[in-house]
Amino acid sequence: MTFDDILAPLGAEAFLRDYLGQQPLHLQGPPEKFRDVMNWDVLNRLLGMTTIWAAPSMLLVLDKEQIQPPAYCQPAPGRDGGTVLRPDPARVKQFLAKGATLVLNDIDQLTPELSAVSRAMEQALGGKVQANLYLSSKRKQAFKAHYDYHDVFAMHVMGEKTWMVFQGREDGPIKHPWFEALTQDYKDKAKGELWREVRLEPGHLLYLPRGQYHYALADDGACAHIAFGVTYPIGMDAVSYAFERMVHESIGRANLPRDRAALKERLEAIGRTIARCLAEDRAVDDMLRFMAGFHWPRDSYDLPDLIEKADEAYRVKGAGVRLVSQGGRHGLVKGGSRQAVEVPAEVQAQVAWVLAHERFTRRGLLAAFPAEPPAKLDKLLLDLARMGLLEPVA
Repeated sequence: MTFDDILAPLGAEAFLRDYLGQQPLHLQGPPEKFRDVMNWDVLNRLLGMTTIWAAPSMLLVLDKEQIQPPAYCQPAPGRDGGTVLRPDPARVKQFLAKGATLVLNDIDQLTPELSAVSRAMEQALGGKVQANLYLSSKRKQAFKAHYDYHDVFAMHVMGEKTWMVFQGREDGPIKHPWFEALTQDYKDKAKGELWREVRLEPGHLLYLPRGQYHYALADDGACAHIAFGVTYPIGMDAVSYAFERMVHESIGRANLPRDRAALKERLEAIGRTIARCLAEDRAVDDMLRFMAGFHWPRDSYDLPDLIEKADEAYRVKGAGVRLVSQGGRHGLVKGGSRQAVEVPAEVQAQVAWVLAHERFTRRGLLAAFPAEPPAKLDKLLLDLARMGLLEPVA
């Protein structure tokens, strides 16, 4: 799924031009649009992997209040050592039956489909993508009116849910104590008038810029959406870069004077030094490299190809060599020569297959002759290499 597919029918170009960081967007797609990304079977399978979950990655919220982990977790050995609070499926199901909202954090790497969507978004947006799943029911409102510290792409996958999106929007909030200290009374006032009541169904996508106030309300039946959160390089990253550069400047390491007038002069000099550092081409190049690498690693291992790649690929060297048969006997003959190297009948078919391929892999040969013992085919490859008809390809 490409970013253009995700933003269909609007398309990526129009979204980047008219909506990204500017205004909310509700897109309606066919019910099957995101079915491969998440469905009930996939969700049940993930939840059944009980040892991958702990209190920080599986949360429960009921009546706008988070349920404390001891109420649904129990101590268990952690996958990385030590003890963790692991959700107890029996207790979790009890809370779900009461209408609690289930939150699964950091799921963007748990399936190939989730990882592919996240990778496509990172490449198109130049940010880091992290995904959480929210499962709700019984017309419960899990969270009070709030905003997020990142752009939100709410991909609705199951059931139906109503979102209340408000006109109010905080100016570039970041996860910092200054923003975290804002009270609920402040947020209830700052959210402003209702922008739109948005009803999400499977195949719908809701985009909310960072800081946009909202909350959601489930229907009677179970419903789920995946919130893909996107964070981008910001000005504070340039400040962090300047901090590292100032380590190499004498004025950055010198003690500050205690005299007020001298301190004022020093601070001005430090400001000029920082400005000089950030104005250099080197700083621009360094920040461009930082921005280009601003994504999570999403490598795959591609086994068994990774392990077998070095010794399984071959190239046929014997140009003009052909396999001839006469009187039930088989032989290899080079063009322009009347001499033949006899080929045993039991490997005649395999030799013919090899000569028909300019390049091939050991695994391809094994797949073409599944009834043959691998040891027999390995000996054939070795013999043909010794005859100079094959060479390994790195």
